[in-house]
Amino acid sequence: MADYKVTVDQLPTGKWACFLHVEGEEAPINLGREFKNDEQAENWLNVSESVTAIEMMLRKVKK
Repeated sequence: MADYKVTVDQLPTGKWACFLHVEGEEAPINLGREFKNDEQAENWLNVSESVTAIEMMLRKVKK
């Protein structure tokens, strides 16, 4: 599986989102959820929904 990291960054709208950074990909991939603050985004990374989103994006990038 590709090397990757996940970051929490603020969007231009002021909301926060989680981004998947995959080695070999130019741009980070938004995992599709937006949050009111960075704490909520960080907490989302601890639930199974985020694991599923990461796995799906990794499979998509791998193709």
